[in-house]
Amino acid sequence: MLAPPSPRGLSPGLLERARQELTLRHYSRHTVRAYLSALRAWIAWILPVHPREAGSESVRAFLVEMADAGISRSRIDQVVSALRFLYVELYGRGDSSAFNVPRPRRESTLPRVLSKPEIIRLADACTNRKHRVVILLMYAAGLRVSEASALKIRDVDIQRNTIFVRGGKGRKDRVTVLSPVLTADLAWLADGRATQKALFSAENTGEHLSVRTLQHVVERAAARAGLEGRVSCHTLRHSFATHLLESGVDIRFIQDLLGHAKLDTTVRYTHVRNPAATRVLSPL
Repeated sequence: MLAPPSPRGLSPGLLERARQELTLRHYSRHTVRAYLSALRAWIAWILPVHPREAGSESVRAFLVEMADAGISRSRIDQVVSALRFLYVELYGRGDSSAFNVPRPRRESTLPRVLSKPEIIRLADACTNRKHRVVILLMYAAGLRVSEASALKIRDVDIQRNTIFVRGGKGRKDRVTVLSPVLTADLAWLADGRATQKALFSAENTGEHLSVRTLQHVVERAAARAGLEGRVSCHTLRHSFATHLLESGVDIRFIQDLLGHAKLDTTVRYTHVRNPAATRVLSPL
């Protein structure tokens, strides 16, 4: 007779324990990977000192080295979040004096926004119909690239012109708009396929097109379309928000469509909208 399995506890290893705790708190897979990468770099830097024995001054020195090496502000901010998780959540240093590490100042750069004709040029630069549809859908619905990648056929409601976004950023579901212009293309993608299947699938495997694949699709299309400057999947989401603002849609409704937790994140689009499109006239 087989003995009952022994109970399994949480791992004593730092990285595995961090992964388990992040998973318990339902952090996204992307965030888990990013935090573990930051913790690996921190452990390698602080050795032979154990991370538990390190203080805020050591963390500050580590971040200064990253800044001097030209690491981006966003990556350093992510590292601060990972180390705050380690010291506050795992090591229980809950007061601010125990983890007195400032975040880098936010950059004041404005998001890139394409005009509607430029978005059509971008989509038309695709020779693959599926790729053209995914570009237009990211713009038309304001989707993050990870959300477009994860879409299933059942998430698209052509009758109501809506898209159900499952487990977006922060593990939050939401409903966003769908343009009737895409009805025929989406019906073509869904034709004869089970509703639980990926909306945008790879031809050889039938699995969801990966985030990196969709990023490459946009980058190649931008190059073929001759669009100047960096154009990314997120540029399409920026353009969605800005064009809605310019058409007079209430900013709080746009916040809901984008899935922003804070209104401040949505307000930044007021700085890039075209004043002429909002009927704002010069006083001269």
